Amino acid sequence: MSEAITPPVEGTPPPVVDAPPSGLPSEQPAGDVYDGFNLSDDVKAKFKDGKLNGRFGSLDDVLVKLKEAEDFKSATISEQKKLEGNTQVQQEQLKQEQTKIDAQNTVIQEILPSFMENGMTLTAEMEEKLTVGLTGTEKELAIYKFRDSARNLADRTNSAYAVVGGKENYQSMQVWAKENLSVEHQKVFTADVNGTPEASIIAIEWLNSKYQTALKDGSAPRRIEGSHHTEGLRPYADRKELYKDRDYIQSNAGRKDTAAQNQYKARLKMTPDVVIFGR
Repeated sequence: MSEAITPPVEGTPPPVVDAPPSGLPSEQPAGDVYDGFNLSDDVKAKFKDGKLNGRFGSLDDVLVKLKEAEDFKSATISEQKKLEGNTQVQQEQLKQEQTKIDAQNTVIQEILPSFMENGMTLTAEMEEKLTVGLTGTEKELAIYKFRDSARNLADRTNSAYAVVGGKENYQSMQVWAKENLSVEHQKVFTADVNGTPEASIIAIEWLNSKYQTALKDGSAPRRIEGSHHTEGLRPYADRKELYKDRDYIQSNAGRKDTAAQNQYKARLKMTPDVVIFGR
């Protein structure tokens, strides 16, 4: 008669049954595994003169080199962050400095017309506008920069007037240009006039040539009537006067005096051939 089997009660764990030991990895006791440090044939092939890769004589050597590499990486990252921080500070400083320069240039452009009308004399009111918010040294630099800009503007203005025979001619030419030149040509002319002194003279000579042609063919009104002796300029009366100016123009000082050179050329154009050539 067979033995009765009692079925397990639902919800209870199955009974533990003793089994003989096996070699299944899942049945091995848990513990530290050092398989990665076994000297396999592939690892042994990397040894040279008793050293791994010909460099490391022991595991300690490997650990030391690893620590050095980690320290170097950490130091490099730290230095990069420091440099990035310094760069951001420098960029902010440059931005602030450029903002200050732009503000100064705006004030200079506002003051210059009044300064020129005042005989190139800086009033207390002008100086206050020019130096607001600046320190002692910055004030001196701002005033110096302003005076230098004014001198350059005066030189360029006088040179421009000399090219066309005087201030009144220049103003008439500008009025004609606004009425007859395209917007694009006006922009190019303005850019050239505000560019280098050489580009400025070339642009003025080009515009004056077009203006003079318009005067000759009657398409431009003659705003200057009567004598051709324009304001501030006159033809040379004799060769003695002409040669005196020519000697100056050919001197070291005269070669640097752009305004004088332009005025000399303008007066030559107005001077009769009989005076220039003696016939």
